[in-house]
Amino acid sequence: MTEKKLFTIATHYSVQLLIIESVLFAGLLLLASPAVLTTSLVGVSFTFIFYLLSGWVWYWVASRHHDYLPSFYTGTSGFRFMLALAVIGIYYFMTDKPDMITFILVFGIYYMVTLVHFSIFFSRVSSRL
Repeated sequence: MTEKKLFTIATHYSVQLLIIESVLFAGLLLLASPAVLTTSLVGVSFTFIFYLLSGWVWYWVASRHHDYLPSFYTGTSGFRFMLALAVIGIYYFMTDKPDMITFILVFGIYYMVTLVHFSIFFSRVSSRL
């Protein structure tokens, strides 16, 4: 694939991610209580920053080092999980303990939705490379 095509794919991924995060954030604000606002902001910040960066790193790896893509997917998976655990740990030390169940549930929704999107999007793209 040409570098221009890979750039277009990375741009489409970023736009899709922005739309998914916006819809998820708006849905949680409309349907959930106001107490979920902080948790939603943490969830949307974590997932948007991590997945946006991983999308552009994917572009760099796919355009310059195509043979390293399997290692990229494995490394991304492990790093994403460790970073999510770090965010949960930091939130645990910064808040009251009863709020943790709410945080883990809301953060888990953001984590799982973007994980599914990442997996589906890049499995479809990688099969065409």
